[in-house]
Amino acid sequence: MLQYYLIIGTISLWTGICIPLVILAKLIDGSGRLAHRMGQRWSWGVLKISRVEVVVDGLENIDETAQYIFISNHTSAFDIPSIYWGVKNKHGMLAKQQLKYVPFFGWAMWAAGHFFVDRKNHRAALAVMDQVATQMSADKSHSLVIFAEGTRSMDGQLQRFKKGAFILSLDTGIPIVPVVINGAHKAKGKKERHISSTTIKLSILPPMDPSAYSTETRQQFVEDARSQFIKHYIPPQK
Repeated sequence: MLQYYLIIGTISLWTGICIPLVILAKLIDGSGRLAHRMGQRWSWGVLKISRVEVVVDGLENIDETAQYIFISNHTSAFDIPSIYWGVKNKHGMLAKQQLKYVPFFGWAMWAAGHFFVDRKNHRAALAVMDQVATQMSADKSHSLVIFAEGTRSMDGQLQRFKKGAFILSLDTGIPIVPVVINGAHKAKGKKERHISSTTIKLSILPPMDPSAYSTETRQQFVEDARSQFIKHYIPPQK
């Protein structure tokens, strides 16, 4: 327990150092590229402090300069720094609306190009997705990461996928790229007060072309993507 709080305290200190640097980077470079790189350095630091290693497989499947909607499974708080560090494309993530109002931290998230959504307000969430679509259309260098299950899995098992990422893909024509995260639940499960030194593996699968689907077949789009996760994800033993 002492080790856990020592790690959390050190991460908090590191985050406090990085927050003003991310905000400053956004002020210097309005494109967000510098702020994104600073965000990646934050992720690197979090992983190093926690003694968690990230290995990435499948980088050859994507173009680092192209625009994608990355979808991933979600079992741990370590999913965020792992995918933020491992995927080199400039990207933002969908985050809970509440984080937007956290002083300095929320501002840094905005500066780094993340998007905020109110999960309890369906109409507001749809409006945010429209905003995301508009911003991604205006900036073809900016990709998006969405945790397809919407929230972290308590037991590390794969959950049902939500449709938001797939509707966005169909509306914008931006390919979906599945990123399967293995090992993060071992590092730290939801509500656990223990961080284990381990290796997290990101498997970047080939892009899925939304032109192969339509509004009428979007559920098939969801199921085809989820089947890729079922094939490549190794859930923790119960």
